[in-house]
Amino acid sequence: MAGFTSLEKKSIAGLSGVIGLRMLGLSMIIPVFSVYALQLPESSSILAGLAFGIYGFTQAILQIPFGYFSDRIGRKKVVAFGLVLFGLGSAICAMTDNIYILILGRMLQGGGAIASACFAWVADLTEPSHRSTAMAFLGISVGGSIVMGMIFGPIISGGTGVRFLFWLAVLFCVGALIVTLFLVPEKKQKHESEFTTLDPRVIIAHAAKPDLLRLNLTGFMVNMAMIATFFVVPLRLAERFQTSELWKIYLPLSVMGAMAMMLTAKKADAGGARGVIAGSLISLCAAYLILGLGTTLPYTLAGFSIFFTAFSVLEAVLPSAVSKLADPTHKGAIIGVYNFSQFMGTFVGGVCAGLLVIRHESAVFLFLFAMMIVTAIVIRSGGTLSVPKDGDGRNERADAK
Repeated sequence: MAGFTSLEKKSIAGLSGVIGLRMLGLSMIIPVFSVYALQLPESSSILAGLAFGIYGFTQAILQIPFGYFSDRIGRKKVVAFGLVLFGLGSAICAMTDNIYILILGRMLQGGGAIASACFAWVADLTEPSHRSTAMAFLGISVGGSIVMGMIFGPIISGGTGVRFLFWLAVLFCVGALIVTLFLVPEKKQKHESEFTTLDPRVIIAHAAKPDLLRLNLTGFMVNMAMIATFFVVPLRLAERFQTSELWKIYLPLSVMGAMAMMLTAKKADAGGARGVIAGSLISLCAAYLILGLGTTLPYTLAGFSIFFTAFSVLEAVLPSAVSKLADPTHKGAIIGVYNFSQFMGTFVGGVCAGLLVIRHESAVFLFLFAMMIVTAIVIRSGGTLSVPKDGDGRNERADAK
C-alpha cells in the first residue's frame, strides 16, 4: 500500500475487513444454495432463483436511504445498523427449512445495505489521485471472500450441513460490527447543514449526469450477469468436480482477478476509466459467448475464467468512477443510486436465471451476451468518465461528447 498515509491504510484495511467478512458470509452459500433450496419442501427452480436473488431487491431499495443517512448522521452508525439487519436475516435463514421463510430471511439479509456507506467512507478518507487503487483493495477483499466462500462453503456444509453456513454468516457479521465500531476512523461530515430532507428529486438531480447514468446502467447489467453466472456455473461444475476439488478452480481465478484489478486500477486513476470499463464489458461478452456455445468442461472453464477476471476489474473501477463524479455533499446518496442499480441487477439476475435455466442453461448466457453487448456500446459512446485532478465530484465539463 505504498503511497497511502497511515490514516488511509487503516481505513482501507478496516473497511476491506468489514466488506470482506460480510461477503464471506454471503458467498459461502453460493456453491450449494441452488441444490439446497431446491430440496426444501414446496420449492421449485423459480422459488430457488427468487431466494438466491431476493436479497438484491432489498439491497437496492435501501441503498439510497442508507447512502443519504450516511451523509447526514455519519458512515459508522449506518454501517453498524446494516450489519445488525444482515445478522438477523442470516439467523432466520439458519433456523428454517421452509422455502418461503428462507426467502424472507434472504430479504432481511439484504437489509444490510452497507455498500454505499462503505465506498463513500473510503472515498472520504482517500485522495482522488489514488482512489481507484483504494477501491481495488476493497474489491480484492470482496473477490477474495467470494473465492474463499466458494472453496470452503461446500467443504464445511458437507460435514455440518448448509444451515451452519448461515450461522457462520452471523459470526462474521459480529466480527465486522466490532471492526466498524472500534477500528475504522470516521471523518467528520463537512456539509451537514446542506441536508434538509431525503427528497428523491434532489438526489436524482445530482445523479442525473449522463456519465453517472451510464455507470448506473453498467452496474445494473454487471450485477445481473454476476448473480446469474454464479447461479448456473456452480451447477455445471458440480457435475464434474467433487466439492473438495473446487479450490483448484477458484484459487487461480482469484489470483488472476487480483492482478488484473490492480493493473487496471492504476490506468483508471490516470484517466482511463472509460477504456478499462469498456474493455472489461467486451471481455464479459466473450465470456458469455463461450459459456453459451457449449456446456463441456473446456467451454465452462474458459468462459468462467474470462468472466471472473473482467468482473474483478469492474468491481473496483465502477464505484471509484462514481465516487469521483459524485457531488461531495451528496456522495453517499449518489453512490446509493449506483448501488441501487447494482442490486436491482442482482434481483433481476437471480429471477432470470431461475426462469431461463428451466429451458436450457445456455439460454442464460446467450441472454447475458446480448445484454453485455448493449452495455458496452452505451459506455463506448459516452463521455470520458473522468474528473479534473483537483476535483472530487466538482467536474463542470460537459458530461458527454
